[in-house]
Amino acid sequence: MADTNPAVIAQEPLEADDTGSFENDSALGDNDDSSERTSLFSEIMRYREENGRRYHGYKDGSYLLPNDETEQNRLDLNHHVFTMVNKGRGGGLYRAPIDKPARVLDVGTGTGIWAMDFGDAHKESHIIGIDLSPIQPTWVTPNVEFLVDDAEDEWIGQKYDFIHIRMLAGAVKDWQGLLQKAYNHLNPGGWLECTEFEVWIKSYNDTLRNAPDIEKWQEGLQEAANKFGRTMEVAVNLQGWLKEAGLEDVVEEKTVVPSSPWAKDKEMKAIGAYQLMNMLDAASSYGQAHFTRVLGWSREEYAVLNANVRTQLKDRSLQLYSDLYTVYGRKPKPPKTTPDVDAEAAE
Repeated sequence: MADTNPAVIAQEPLEADDTGSFENDSALGDNDDSSERTSLFSEIMRYREENGRRYHGYKDGSYLLPNDETEQNRLDLNHHVFTMVNKGRGGGLYRAPIDKPARVLDVGTGTGIWAMDFGDAHKESHIIGIDLSPIQPTWVTPNVEFLVDDAEDEWIGQKYDFIHIRMLAGAVKDWQGLLQKAYNHLNPGGWLECTEFEVWIKSYNDTLRNAPDIEKWQEGLQEAANKFGRTMEVAVNLQGWLKEAGLEDVVEEKTVVPSSPWAKDKEMKAIGAYQLMNMLDAASSYGQAHFTRVLGWSREEYAVLNANVRTQLKDRSLQLYSDLYTVYGRKPKPPKTTPDVDAEAAE
């Protein structure tokens, strides 16, 4: 029977450091139609250049974050933050209690860093990473491959033992549909794990009112995402959505992640320092297309807001943080039958 009580990471309250010091069909790896790949190649590589940033060309407009080198560096930095927050669990890569999964799918793989790290740690696994942008390395270990694909298209092909989804808030039109596809393509006993930050930055000492531009930025992001049809309100809903999809033993783990190095604890201070670098770049990534393309702002108007947001993010007196949600669940195994039960059924 599924556990109805979510497990939440127990964290000691953070203490501020007052000293100011610092330390339409989806192949998913199973369709090798070279002619179709050739016909799609020009579309895939035809990037959109806009306001000094580069965006994906395949399914143009369905994802509002850039894919240029600046964004790729931010994604890799974000990956480092996740490995630090996981504190060695699953090699810093996952929290679900997986056991030597043969086939693994990384949905929205980005630069492919998670898939490559997982492949290095699990030589027994074959990992497929999919993304709208072909920004992953060409030379990878034999057990890792990358495909340009849209996870919201129809899924076909083989099933998986572990499916990993991370940081796709604002990128998915139908989350419940996506999670149902993932459930349907898990082997019995396989695990699905999703990791997302809650959309709202918060203040540990309740001083967010002193950061009006951060509040304006967040409100604008949410307004644009809702108009665009790809909600940012994902993290708090994941537990319910996984259960609705049919997963059992669903666990929700919530972790406080400082947005700057304001915490006194040495480890949390280091996490906050890396997260601040991530957030300073995210102020551009998460917003420029949302505000200019969807809300109708000029590039100059957003540049002013962006500069103010970056200034307020650096203010350690605000003690900013975000809640990071990791939610995972298992696809039920078929019920076991005994000879006696089978005999009675035959009669």
